[in-house]
Amino acid sequence: MEKYNERESLFVDIDKILGPKLRKKFPRFVINFLKRRLHQDDINEAIMQAECPVGAGFFDDALKYLNITFRTRGEEHLDPDKRYIFACNHPLGGPEALIIGSVFRKLYGDGFKVPVTPILAHLKPLTEFFVPVNNLSSKQSRDLGTRIAEMFESDKQVLVFPAGLCAKKIKGKVTEMPWKKMFITQSRRHERDVVPIHISGHNSKWFFFLSKVSRFFKLKINLGMLYLVDELFKQRGNEFVITFGEPIPYTTFDRSKTDLQWAAEVKDKVAKLAEGNGCVMNM
Repeated sequence: MEKYNERESLFVDIDKILGPKLRKKFPRFVINFLKRRLHQDDINEAIMQAECPVGAGFFDDALKYLNITFRTRGEEHLDPDKRYIFACNHPLGGPEALIIGSVFRKLYGDGFKVPVTPILAHLKPLTEFFVPVNNLSSKQSRDLGTRIAEMFESDKQVLVFPAGLCAKKIKGKVTEMPWKKMFITQSRRHERDVVPIHISGHNSKWFFFLSKVSRFFKLKINLGMLYLVDELFKQRGNEFVITFGEPIPYTTFDRSKTDLQWAAEVKDKVAKLAEGNGCVMNM
């Protein structure tokens, strides 16, 4: 009971996340459905079993709970004394944040930040590392701009997912979404070299189906987003490969191309990092 009381404040509570107004709007069966899809009980069990229930150590504990393993390639390219922007593909939505967190913990201690979906940002043991990104709300995007600026101005390593959204299946191929230019602009402004990162893997057929339905009906909300935590738990027992490319000096991003063109070029470099890691993805 003492252990429970110590960690209870870290637990994920869907009722509290929804708040009193939404709880009144949603029938109880809908809230219970969300609890199952967001794996409230599983996440709280992982917190209970963790050796490090809060802080960077929880990245490793969460991966252990999920029995997710990974291999790294290209770490020799990194200078431990430099501030970087790590630009990564976005194949999954959850595992890559945990995997990168585990790798960065070994490389940089607790000196890093990772943007994640608002749902994952409610994982209290890791909130100090997460910056919530809500691609569905313009208000949240404005708030995000301030938080992003603070990250780049700090001494912490910064990781971004320039696609903003998880990869989708288009014409039968798992495809990374076009990359936004923000990380190029911030690289030049804050004199941070960019490190391309590629992570293997992809989400389930069900996730891609829901995303396709959302596009077909032109829904403002991608239904697949509601299943991202569920997709994380579907990756139990899988092994991933994370590959670091050679850092790209910030001076590379001159005015010979637009920032959007430079972003696309870095995206192409990330796609090439997939060679030899068993991942098939159309970048």
